Amino acid sequence: MKKLYIILLFSLSALSAKAQIEMFDESVQKKETPQILPYDSLRNISTQKYGTPQKYKYTMHHLIGQTLMYCGDPYAYYTRRSFEKGAYYRIDGILPDDTDKGLYHRLKLTNIETGAQTEEGDIFTDKYNYKWVVVGHYDKIKSLYMNKEFVYVGMKDVFVQYDWEKANGMINLDADTVTRSIPEESVWTCVGVKVKPRKKDDGMDTDKRSPVILIFDNPTYGKHYCYLEDNTGKPYKSLLDNTKPLVCGRFQLKSYYDKMKAISAANKAKRKVELTKKFGASNANLILEGIVQIGMTKAMCEESWGTPDDINKSIGSWGIHEQWVYGNSYLYFEDNKLTSIQN
Repeated sequence: MKKLYIILLFSLSALSAKAQIEMFDESVQKKETPQILPYDSLRNISTQKYGTPQKYKYTMHHLIGQTLMYCGDPYAYYTRRSFEKGAYYRIDGILPDDTDKGLYHRLKLTNIETGAQTEEGDIFTDKYNYKWVVVGHYDKIKSLYMNKEFVYVGMKDVFVQYDWEKANGMINLDADTVTRSIPEESVWTCVGVKVKPRKKDDGMDTDKRSPVILIFDNPTYGKHYCYLEDNTGKPYKSLLDNTKPLVCGRFQLKSYYDKMKAISAANKAKRKVELTKKFGASNANLILEGIVQIGMTKAMCEESWGTPDDINKSIGSWGIHEQWVYGNSYLYFEDNKLTSIQN
């Protein structure tokens, strides 16, 4: 009887062990994790892709963890949330759209000083760019331009024909009027990076640019300021996409300008011979004009645009990807070849 009991016990144990083995179900599809692009501190507030390569949308997820300063919204007919002008808030998450109230890209916020939690949401989310300033963006612009010398090269890519285009101009800091007779090649120093909140009667209610301004000083013309972005809320573009854009649409870093100027005259012929030997005649001509184009090598691009402000590199099984940062412009390389230009 005892022997029979032992045999039965072993049989039950075997059945129990067998019952714990699970078969792999190949019909279950692998769940893809949504990809969040890193925050690009050269821009203030804009949407970026969020999701999988097959299914994505443009959201604010890349801003989670960033600190914002509230600059006010004088054009609002009424206020949904009570924000303190000049106060700092941390983005703790992205809330679902509340379509019943017409609220999109809702941000879950925490007041840095008080710890009070609130949220932001609006019908038109491009307003975020002038109502809020990302601290990381402000710090980045300050590190790039503060105390640097610039050469004024004109406003070929900026238009100021009417009074409502005042924000596109070089504005006298004391008189708050646009100065139109600034000579080309005058040298200016960036002496300040500040935030200029909107006013109800400033005529900028449809303007989407951020409130970040750069203050420049010149011994003859005094202090002037200009906005970093154009009225669409994006960095000023060059009329020619493959040429290096200008800071505020009118300035070039003096270090870069001097390098390009040194190429001219007697040095230009000598340098053209050297560049032709290295890269061929057609590439040499482009480089001497400060132009880059798809297919160029990193060496060619550096000869054309100079040393980048920053380089972001990623290495994987696909090869080596690099992003070269020139102010508000980017060059993208894959294995030493230029694949994309973004102004």
